[in-house]
Amino acid sequence: MRIRHIAAAGAAAAALSLGAALPALADSHAGVAPKAAGPNVKVYVDANYQGASTSTRTSLPRLSPYGWNDKISSAKNLGNRTVTFYQHTYYRGAHFSLAPGDREAHFGHRGLPDSTSSIKFR
Repeated sequence: MRIRHIAAAGAAAAALSLGAALPALADSHAGVAPKAAGPNVKVYVDANYQGASTSTRTSLPRLSPYGWNDKISSAKNLGNRTVTFYQHTYYRGAHFSLAPGDREAHFGHRGLPDSTSSIKFR
């Protein structure tokens, strides 16, 4: 029984770390440097910019197709546009914004602990 639990935990961790990348991926780990201009936000599964991460340059009305729904815990706005994180799909519900250059180490401080379902650039 213990082996089954360990295998299940390993599979869950692998699925999370291998989750689909968000559109317009700008992953420096893949050798692609983010562009200096334009929208760009890097999101992380864990607080303090830890754990699995990905970047997007595109507004996303639904994060679920990419495996990132209700998983974002911290983010860095690396672009030149404000990015807003919404609790619900299609830019609804509680939300907060990060101006260009801003970052948030723990979404729980902004009232959205692991509950982001859409991202919008403006």
